[in-house]
Amino acid sequence: MNAGTTLYRRVFLKLVLGASLWPLRGACADDLDSDSCSVTQAAPEGPFYVRNARETAYINYRNLPGRLMRVEGEVLGGPLGDLPLPEARVEIWHADGDGRYHPAGDGDVSEYSLDAVNLRGVGYTDAMGRYAFHSIVPGTYGGRRRHIHWKFSAPGYRTLTTQSYWREDQGGAQALTDAVDRNPDRCRWLDFSLDRKGIQVGVFNVVLKPLQ
Repeated sequence: MNAGTTLYRRVFLKLVLGASLWPLRGACADDLDSDSCSVTQAAPEGPFYVRNARETAYINYRNLPGRLMRVEGEVLGGPLGDLPLPEARVEIWHADGDGRYHPAGDGDVSEYSLDAVNLRGVGYTDAMGRYAFHSIVPGTYGGRRRHIHWKFSAPGYRTLTTQSYWREDQGGAQALTDAVDRNPDRCRWLDFSLDRKGIQVGVFNVVLKPLQ
C-alpha cells in the first residue's frame, strides 16, 4: 500500500465514519447468526459496472436531484461470520431517481468523460469493519425493483458481487415480477428510516466467504 492510498483511507474514515453514524441499526444485524444469512448471497453484476470509480463516500458528486440517502454497515468474515474486516474494499453503484445510470455502460472509468460519471464510488472499512456512503435514492427502470449494486473484497476472502433492496418494496408487484435476482435472502432487504436531517438511512451488513 502506497502513502497516497494510506492517506486517502485515513481521511475517508475520519470524515465519514467519525460523524455519529454508529451504533449500527436495522434488522440485518440481528440476522447474522441465521444460517440463511451467515454468508451474504451473491447477485448479478448487471450491465453497468464501471471499474476504478472515484474513491469517495459522497457518490452523488454531480449533485443530481433526489431524496438524500445514506447506506452504512459492517463487512464481516471469520469462521462464524462475526469478525470485522478492516480495510475491506467496498464498491457501490446505482441508478438516479429516474432510473438512469451514469454512464449507461461498463468498462473502465477512464473510457468516459468526467462529467459522464456519477452515483458510483469506492470506499474502505475502518478498523471495526464499518463503511458508509452518501447518495440519493435510486428509481426503478425496465421492470427492476429499486436496488443498489455492490462489490466487496478483502484479502483472504472471495470477492462478493451482490444487490440490496428496500424492504418496503418486498411483496410489491414490481418486486414480484423482477426477473433479476428472483429470491434474495432476507439480509439483502434493507429497512430505511429518516434520521434527524431527513436523510433516508439503511444498514447493510455483509458476511464474506473465506477462500479456504
